[in-house]
Amino acid sequence: MIDQFDKKDAYCPMLGHVLPFHYCRTMNEGLPCRRILDCWFRRMPIREFIEGNYSEEELQRIFQPPKPKMVSLAEIVANAQKQAGKGGDEK
Repeated sequence: MIDQFDKKDAYCPMLGHVLPFHYCRTMNEGLPCRRILDCWFRRMPIREFIEGNYSEEELQRIFQPPKPKMVSLAEIVANAQKQAGKGGDEK
């Protein structure tokens, strides 16, 4: 059962406070955070959980390195400009 540990809590070093496992399991577009193994290995059999609940393709997506900050910022700006353009057409 994929939701069996959802009510467990752990401290998140990225966000700086305690979060339920459900958040860690779903925060990456429905996939786990790439740091889930580091944060949960002392609390549960996390490696077995991940390998048992996600496909090889999903595992690759989960653990791929993050995009560089400049790439992420450029994508955010481009999406904001696209949204602003959509809003302007409706007037």
